[in-house]
Amino acid sequence: MELMQIGRSATLDTERTQARHLDSLSVGLVCMPWAVVDMPSLALSTVGPVFADCPEVAELDVVYANIAWLDHLRREADLDPAYYELIVDAEIFGIGEWVFSSYFRPEVRADETRFHDLITSSKHVAAYEAMFAAAPDFIDQMARQIIASAPDVVGLTSTFDQNIASFALAHRIKALAPHIVTVLGGANCDGVQGTAVHQARRELDYVIRGEAERAIGPLVQHIAASLADDQEGPSARVNTIAGLCWRSSDGESVSNPPGPMPVSMNLVPEPDYRHYFRDLGRSSIDGTIDVKLPLEASRGCWWGAKHHCTFCGLNGSAMTHRAKPAERVQAEASRAVLEHNVLDLVFSDNILAPDHVTRLVTDLSLPEEWDVRLFAEVKSNLSFSQLEALAQGGFTQLQPGIESLSSSVLKIMRKGVTGWQNVRFLRDCATSRIYPSWNILTGFPAESDADYVSVIESLPSLHHLTAPAGVFPIKLERFSPYFDDPDLGLTMIGPADHLVRAYEGVQEGLDDFIYVFDSEPAGIGPARFDQLRDAVAQWRSYAPTSRLVALEGAGQTLTVIDDRPAWPSGEFVLESDFEARAYRLLAKGRTVTGLTKRLSEQGIEVSEATAVDLLTEWTRAGIVFCEDDAYVALATGLRW
Repeated sequence: MELMQIGRSATLDTERTQARHLDSLSVGLVCMPWAVVDMPSLALSTVGPVFADCPEVAELDVVYANIAWLDHLRREADLDPAYYELIVDAEIFGIGEWVFSSYFRPEVRADETRFHDLITSSKHVAAYEAMFAAAPDFIDQMARQIIASAPDVVGLTSTFDQNIASFALAHRIKALAPHIVTVLGGANCDGVQGTAVHQARRELDYVIRGEAERAIGPLVQHIAASLADDQEGPSARVNTIAGLCWRSSDGESVSNPPGPMPVSMNLVPEPDYRHYFRDLGRSSIDGTIDVKLPLEASRGCWWGAKHHCTFCGLNGSAMTHRAKPAERVQAEASRAVLEHNVLDLVFSDNILAPDHVTRLVTDLSLPEEWDVRLFAEVKSNLSFSQLEALAQGGFTQLQPGIESLSSSVLKIMRKGVTGWQNVRFLRDCATSRIYPSWNILTGFPAESDADYVSVIESLPSLHHLTAPAGVFPIKLERFSPYFDDPDLGLTMIGPADHLVRAYEGVQEGLDDFIYVFDSEPAGIGPARFDQLRDAVAQWRSYAPTSRLVALEGAGQTLTVIDDRPAWPSGEFVLESDFEARAYRLLAKGRTVTGLTKRLSEQGIEVSEATAVDLLTEWTRAGIVFCEDDAYVALATGLRW
């Protein structure tokens, strides 16, 4: 479709347009599937106020088309909301993009597409086919609904599987109302991806690459001047807006260079969630889901800025860590809870920095009677006192980025932690009653089958701790060190085949377009992977009924109660001062030398040989985890 130049469409009355648009733009922002429906879009909740603060903007609306799509599926296809969650959870990688590809090829049945070969074995194939069939009509309805509100500008955000749905809506809006200005932003537009999207997708007038806060004001000023047919001043400065992709007078795509610095958190406004709750209140799922509120305490990644994890492509061009003052986070959280009566708060930060963890625990201090439940991503080397403080502050779930229990593999990842530290974190979470969400990742160049022998052997001793969600081979992600530096050992094949199939009929040449790529096999072999996966499956099966806890007894005695299906049930009564103190000291994790030294400081002299004999006995009994020369007590209930 050939785009008409802004302000020169034959469908517009130029005088009426100029009179209306000088200081009264109407802006509509849209959140397309497959954004989660149980939480507002942090992106649109944040940039919405930026648009609203522009003097040229008289009206702002945010439309949660993801919620509307879920309602559409219930109404038109008789599909339960659980099917939406299957797409969000990526039961089959790329399926969300494939569903909306039907808009661009309405004459093609689902089973006539190459992607269909990937879903034939799924028990949900009929539901996926129904979604594929329903998407074109939904896009048409949504476009007409948005156009009916007479916006001058429609902005969309795209992260993960929101690309094709966003392209489809922008395309339909342009087909029905070519005068409406379309803008796309989000993580899928970072760097070269944004340039490629703008060059390929003619339905998009502008694409904002990177963080949008600085670009929105001058872009709105430019659009207002263009719609008013005022080609003086602001209109001529479009080429100075950092990171913006725009079209020249002959329709060619132009990409401005990015800005020199990431956006300061001082420029990031307080999120406005009201549009989400309005749309949710009109939806059939209102009252049926547990709503959460996203909070943003910082951007970037403090660890990645120092040691970029080899497999991670998050943050793209905005790795530099920046944080809001803790008191500001507390104020924003308090206002959100009071206004929306929601007690589940989710921090969007990639990793809360250690000093920020301390300040948040001290300053967040939401009223205890609110009984808030907080979630955040952290690094797994937190001390027990830090975890306990987080628990007391309302944190009930953490994502620690454990990824592995092998120190050698963690070193390949550049995680900056050891396997035994990760085990200690899992144990301390159990003691603190915090749920840790984590996975095991494999497929790293330089890892070997041997790296997993001791890990697999030790897993039965961990059955009383929270098991990983699963075992997953890594994917080659854009912006990751593996992507940027082939010498690290991961050899790219090309764009992920799942996405090539999903984009069939929508877009060819995906090299600069997408985020995930296929690579040559690396790391452990299939047999070892299967062993690891089976061991984790057993862990997940036994975890709900497993217990290993240390209880204080009379005097200095310590009793370890073992109730794990994979081990003989029983009690270890540590009556001697040496044994009881040694086990308590292992709560932190120590080497043999470190243990005997600390025992000596407490007045207990034992040889390293004696300590080794005891530690070997405990390791065989599964009440101590041993990696290399470090030993960690496994029983919950210990503090250090």
